[in-house]
Amino acid sequence: MEINAQLLDKYFKGLCTDEEAAIVAAYLERDVTPEADEYFLQASEDVSDVPVVPMTAPQKKGKSVSHLLPVFGAAAALLILLSVLSWLWTTQRREKGVKMALLTDTIVNNTNTVRLVHMTDGSNIWLNANSSIVYNRQYNGVNRDIWLQGEAYFDVSKQVAPFRVHTASLVTTVLGTSFNISTDNRANGAIQISLVTGKVAVSHMLKGNPFRHILKPGEMIEYIEGVQPGEPHAFNSNVVLGWKNYKLVFDKTTLEDAFTMLENRYNCKITIKEKKLLKKEISGVFNSTQSIKSILKTLSYVHRFSYECGADTNHYIIKRK
Repeated sequence: MEINAQLLDKYFKGLCTDEEAAIVAAYLERDVTPEADEYFLQASEDVSDVPVVPMTAPQKKGKSVSHLLPVFGAAAALLILLSVLSWLWTTQRREKGVKMALLTDTIVNNTNTVRLVHMTDGSNIWLNANSSIVYNRQYNGVNRDIWLQGEAYFDVSKQVAPFRVHTASLVTTVLGTSFNISTDNRANGAIQISLVTGKVAVSHMLKGNPFRHILKPGEMIEYIEGVQPGEPHAFNSNVVLGWKNYKLVFDKTTLEDAFTMLENRYNCKITIKEKKLLKKEISGVFNSTQSIKSILKTLSYVHRFSYECGADTNHYIIKRK
């Protein structure tokens, strides 16, 4: 049976017969699958109708303008009114897709543990500590697009619409698979996309430095904004997915990256006074129930540094002993 776009489309929509599904599944396990790669790339290119959602962490809501007006004088009130009118005028000039971005839902995991989210299309998303997703209220209708801040593991159901995850200027497109994305585990700001099963297409949204990569199971790609990424490479699943099992796993991890991960997991700030420590490496497994002070105590014993709390009790200052 010939593998073509029509057959792949049927497979990812769940419309194949048992015989067809078995043939496509066997085909996808091959090392070289040019027809599937082309199919994924076509799906990843079709993002022109997707509203743009800001990639910033959710903020607390401030007071409305109506609450602020009595506080300021007439001049301040006039400035606020002019600002609002200017904002409305600018908004009206935007494309329809951008306006639709205002109609979004946000799910935030502001705890230090893992949160499981069940989406309406049958997909499941595990949100790591202090991570969030944003999606349009038309999710599973017009599209299945999600914006991620932090780290999440996705187990995606097969549906008609492609499933796309937006992280900064990257888009990860899938049609039924499982993978992990992290936006804040590296001190250099690299986004890490790790494929567990199936296939995904990773593409750059912006003009000027575009690229597309097809990942195979067991492969990871790392992208730093504005820098052409290297080829996909193998990853240690225990390290990448340890957080799903309530573990924090280091495997020859630099202290620079380890401190970055701790900052994100425990929603704290770590300042390193001794820069020579940054490239030191650490290996070990910690339980998510451990306090950050317990973890810092272990790391300080291995690499002989001391730490103290700053003026803010959630701020830790790392020094050489």
